[in-house]
Amino acid sequence: MTSKIVGLIPSPDLPADLAFKIKDKLKLDLNKHVDQDVEWEVEIDVDPLTGSAEYVNEVIDKAVDIKDKKGWDYAVCLTDLPSLSNNKVVTSDVSVRRQTGLISLPSFGAFPLKKRIRKAITYVVDLMYTNDGLDDGEEQTASHLKWRFLFSRVKRVKPEDDNKTDNRFILQSRIIGWLRLLSGMTFANKPWTALGSFTKVLTLAFATGTYISIFSTPWQLSVAYSIPRFLLLMLLSIAGMVIWIIFAHKLWEKPTDKGQSQFRKLYNLTTVATLTVIVLINYAVLYILFMISIAIFVPENLFEGWTQVDAEASIQYFVRLAWLATSLGTLAGAVGATGEKEERIKHITYSYRQLTRSYELKKKQEKSKSSDAAERDESQVKKQAHEEGELS
Repeated sequence: MTSKIVGLIPSPDLPADLAFKIKDKLKLDLNKHVDQDVEWEVEIDVDPLTGSAEYVNEVIDKAVDIKDKKGWDYAVCLTDLPSLSNNKVVTSDVSVRRQTGLISLPSFGAFPLKKRIRKAITYVVDLMYTNDGLDDGEEQTASHLKWRFLFSRVKRVKPEDDNKTDNRFILQSRIIGWLRLLSGMTFANKPWTALGSFTKVLTLAFATGTYISIFSTPWQLSVAYSIPRFLLLMLLSIAGMVIWIIFAHKLWEKPTDKGQSQFRKLYNLTTVATLTVIVLINYAVLYILFMISIAIFVPENLFEGWTQVDAEASIQYFVRLAWLATSLGTLAGAVGATGEKEERIKHITYSYRQLTRSYELKKKQEKSKSSDAAERDESQVKKQAHEEGELS
C-alpha cells in the first residue's frame, strides 16, 4: 500500500492546539474522502512564520523548505492571521504545483469547529493529490466544493497578483467575510482568559464603586435615573475603558511603509473588539460583586428612608444601585489599567504574530538609535581630531 505524509505547519497558540486535536481524525478523513488505497500519515511542525499571512509567498516558500526537509508529500499551513485579496477575505491559498497550501483560520469565524477545519484541510489535500489546478482566468463557485461557509459562498479563483500559488479561495460577500474575519481574530485572542490579567482594574473599580455605594446621593440617583440613562452611562463607561487602555498602552497600530493599510485597520478593529469583550466580562463580574456588596452593606430600611421608596420596590432599586456603581467603578478602573504590565496587555489583545512584530519593530528602533548614536560619536571624534590637527 502506498504511503503519503501530510504535514501540518500551524502557527503557535490556537492553530497549534487545533492541529494536535484534529490530527487523528484527519487521517480517517483523508482515507475516506481522498484515497482509501493510500496509508495516510499526519505530522505537525509548529512554526511562527505561518503567523504572517500578509506575505503568502514567504509563507509558502518556508513551508516548501520544511516539507522537503521533513520528507513530506504535502504541506498545509494553518495561520491565525487574516489573508485578504482585493478587500475580500481569503480562506485558503493552494499551490498544486508545489504541493503546499495555506489556510486562514479566522475566516471560519468566532467558532472554527474542528470538523469544518478538517474538511477544509481534506479538500486542500485532495486538490493537491489529484493535481486539480485552474487554468488562467478560470474560476469556480463553491456549489460543488466539499467545505462551505455559513451565509457566504466560496469562490475558487486563480490569483492575479504576484503570487506563488495557483488556487485561491475567497468569500464572495465582503461584508459577511469581514464580519467572520473580525470575529475569528477576536476569538483567536482568547479574551475570556484575560480576567486574571486585569486584577488592578478590577480592584480599583470595585473599591471605587463600593465607596460610592455607601453614600446617599448615589442611592437617590439610582431611583431618579431612567433605564435609557443607565444604558448610556454603561456604554460610556465601557467605551471609556476601551479607549483609555488602547492609548495608555499604545495598542493602536499606525500605518507603515511595508504593511498594507487594510491589515492595519483590521488589526485595530480586532484590538477594539477584543478589549470590548474583556471589559464586558469585567463589567459582568463587577456587577455580581456589587450586588453581593450592596446586599450586605446597605441596610434596606435606611435605603427606604433616604430614597422614599416603598419596601416592595427597594429590591428593584438595589439592582439599579449595583448597575450605577458598576458603571462608575468601571470608569475609575480605567486608571488602574495603566498599572498593568504593557507586555501582558499586548499579549491579550495581540495575536502571536502581532506581538512578535511589536518586538521586532522595537529591536529595529533600538538598533537604529544605537547606530545613529555611534555615527554621531564617530563624527564628533573626527571633528575633534581635525580641530586638534589644525591647532598643532
